[in-house]
Order: sequence, then structure tokens, then C-alpha cells
Amino acid sequence: MNSLWLDFSKRQKDFPDFPNEDIKTDVCIVGAGIFGLSCAYYLSNLGFQVTVLEKDGVGEKTTGHTTAKITSQHNLFYDYLISSYGKKFAANYLEANEEAIQNIKSIVDCEKIKCDFEYQNSYVYTTKKTELGKIKKEVKAVESLGFPTEFVTKTGLPFEVEGAICFKNQAQFHPLKYLYGLCNCIVSRGGKIYTNTVVTNVEQRKDNLCQVSTSKGLVTAKYVIMASHYPFVNFPRFLFFEDVSIYFLLDCCGYKKDAF
Repeated sequence: MNSLWLDFSKRQKDFPDFPNEDIKTDVCIVGAGIFGLSCAYYLSNLGFQVTVLEKDGVGEKTTGHTTAKITSQHNLFYDYLISSYGKKFAANYLEANEEAIQNIKSIVDCEKIKCDFEYQNSYVYTTKKTELGKIKKEVKAVESLGFPTEFVTKTGLPFEVEGAICFKNQAQFHPLKYLYGLCNCIVSRGGKIYTNTVVTNVEQRKDNLCQVSTSKGLVTAKYVIMASHYPFVNFPRFLFFEDVSIYFLLDCCGYKKDAF
């Protein structure tokens, strides 16, 4: 199935392939999805020289095939989190997701990125009476975390539901328009983005710098962020993020350059 979002990327100006020469940078980021480019955006704002390497095109994999929703609601999840990890853990998870929504909105407003961002209600619903208990249990779980939610029987869907849990002030956007907005910001601040560039190896040298190997040349960096779907190396000085969690990005806003 083709992605609606990727149709947009096909109409955008391509980023260059990696040059046939070795380059140096402060931070090398492997992966140009939403997480890799978000990291590049924040770090370039802080004055770091960033280089992003992507084996395909910008946002063409996981990000380009998302539902485009930005929500704290991920199916019936909070009752499970509370029972498995405790209320504090669940509250921190909810808070991080809520901050991420506002963080993206702040970037959209600050950088004037036209990505069709809009607030919407989010629902998890059931059409089966036998599953109403799960919905209501989730409502109580979320309410216990101090988050305003409610049980509803009307969702605006073109069919009847037995019940649903509603999260208000969630959001949706066009993920590829957002990514290209981030790209423009990164490049305008001196960052480099190379597509069609396959990373073959990452290693730490004796001088404590990191060496990223591609099929066309080497990148020498102080730090490496693995923002690919499946990180393939693991060394202490690298920054690894296997999930598309925004928690790091929220904290990154307060980082100083000498914090790394």
C-alpha cells in the first residue's frame, strides 16, 4: 500500500548523496526520520554542527508510513502501565507524551512550518458490549493520573459504537511536510543532510572520536546518534535511541553545549 505522505516527498527537492570525500562534524545522526531530524533540529539550535545520513530518502520508512496522529493515547495502555510499573511510571509516560504534543506545536509555530497541524479528540472505541469493561477500566486508570478524559458513546464515526474513551486536545499533522520543515531549519543553520547514503560501520577511535563509514567516505564525529529503525552497533560514547520517544528531545532544550 502506498503512503499518502510520501507522495508529498516525491515533489520536494532531493538532498545530495554523500560526497566522495571524508568530512568532520560535531554530531553524526544515522537516520532521517522524525527522531533523527528532531535531534538534528535541536542540536543545530544549540550550536552543534550536525550531519544526517539516510540510506533512502527523508522520512521514507517508519515516519512516512505512520497514521500521522500525535497523541498520548496508544490503545488501552495506561491501566496496563499502572498495574505493571506503578502509577508514577505511568504518569511520567503520560506527561512526556503530552509535552511532546506541545513541543511539536511550538516548533510548528516558531518555525512557521505549514504541515496541517490541528488539535483533535482521540478515541479508542469498541462496538462490542463485552469489551465495555476494558474501556471503563482504562478511563478510571487515566483519571487516577489526573488527566482529563471521559467515557463517551458518540465519536463522530459513521457507525454506532458501544463506548469509547476520549482524550481531548490531541493532534494530527502531515508528517512529511513537518520533516521537510525541520530539514529547512537544519540546513539554514549549517547542518548537512545526505540521502541515499548507506552507513556500513561505526566505531570509536583511540583518540575518542567516532568514525562512521559509508560506501562513499568517512564521517569523523564527536558523537553519533543512531536514529535508524534497527541500530546495528553499541558503544559507550554513542547516543542510542531505538524508540521514537521524544523524552530526550524535551530535555535537550535545556542542554548546554558543554553538557555532551
